[in-house]
Amino acid sequence: MSEKKPRELFKERNKRVFDAIALKESDRVPITPFATFYASRQKGMTNKEAMYEPEKFCQASFEVFSEFGWDQVPYPFAVISGSILDALGVSFLKWPGAKDEIQRLKDEQPFQYVEGEYMKADEYKEFFEDPTGFTLRKIMPRHFSRLKAFSSFPDAFSLAYGFNAILQFPAFFMMPDSQDLLNAIKESVQTLFKWMGAMSKYEKDMKKKGYPVQFFNATFAPFDGVSDVLRGMRGSMLDMYRQPENLLKLIDFFTEPAIQNAVNLKNLAPNNIVFIPLHRGADGFMSNKQFETFYWPTLSKVMEGLIKNDLIPMPFFEGSYNDRLEYLQEFAKKHKGKLIYWFDRTDIFKAKEMFGDYACIRGNIPASLLVFGPPKKVEDYVKECIEKCAEGGGYIVDGGVSGIPDEAKPENVKAMTEAVFKYGVYRK
Repeated sequence: MSEKKPRELFKERNKRVFDAIALKESDRVPITPFATFYASRQKGMTNKEAMYEPEKFCQASFEVFSEFGWDQVPYPFAVISGSILDALGVSFLKWPGAKDEIQRLKDEQPFQYVEGEYMKADEYKEFFEDPTGFTLRKIMPRHFSRLKAFSSFPDAFSLAYGFNAILQFPAFFMMPDSQDLLNAIKESVQTLFKWMGAMSKYEKDMKKKGYPVQFFNATFAPFDGVSDVLRGMRGSMLDMYRQPENLLKLIDFFTEPAIQNAVNLKNLAPNNIVFIPLHRGADGFMSNKQFETFYWPTLSKVMEGLIKNDLIPMPFFEGSYNDRLEYLQEFAKKHKGKLIYWFDRTDIFKAKEMFGDYACIRGNIPASLLVFGPPKKVEDYVKECIEKCAEGGGYIVDGGVSGIPDEAKPENVKAMTEAVFKYGVYRK
């Protein structure tokens, strides 16, 4: 019997994934691991090289991932170009090889977020009065060291009143700092095209071998949008007690943009799955009452907005959400077969029991197993997940916190993959 052509394999693999989302049993449980630096490490690259040589990084990803027979392969967007970060002078990240010593990490380290209150506790009123102006003049310079000139950008009256704009708009770009701003924008655009070109080639190369890529589209939970890069974790947690009305107003302000952000990328993405990484809503970050007040209402609105626009929300529940399962159950029952719940440390068997008939479940092969193994334990865990979660469709195999950890052993990744092919066949 002749081998299937790449086009047939591509269609077959995609069908498995979307059958699972629609809660249908296909021929086999799909496997779609996510990854960050795993492939480049397997090819002997440092994390610095991966971030500064996108073509080489994407080629490494192609060579490693195209050998597994997965149903969807990782899209390499998780490793952003270090050159783009340098060009803008990003302050809210640290990464290997950064030009700025303050932001620089060792070559083998992964990039890291820099926690901070980039919007101060007493600046809510200023933000609400002029969101765009405040973001341009205050947040952008705080986030990007090479965009500090925006702090002096002309106000709305100066730009709207034509005669003033004739002088003030070009005068802004005559300022010394503005020249660096223009250079930063030019450099970032050039490096962005290079980065996107490498990813586009990767996607095309994978398609030629019969592999669909995973999600590219992504958005955020509104509370996380505030907590991650504006108020910081400390600031947002204090605001829940000290100024809850302002915090709720700001969270609500970001709800519609979180939906529109994904809708705008709809036609550019390889499929209609939208990744939503969740950070501050896990057990231990806030009580259920606080979750009900500050986190869940706007997150559920975002997911409903995506569904209304024929998109498939895939929230990644980083950490444990065992205390939140009833909320997830209620939402799943309203939107049967239209979303993916991707779990990290949540009790996936309890999740399957509570809402496996309504929502597709993804995960949660522990990172510790993939790093330390041994392969037999990985195989046994995957087998148990399939036995308890695959019935009736609606289960996709992947790792937990980062899919395949950067430090995962190849023999453990192989064991996870082979276990799916061995135990994941639906017998009709």
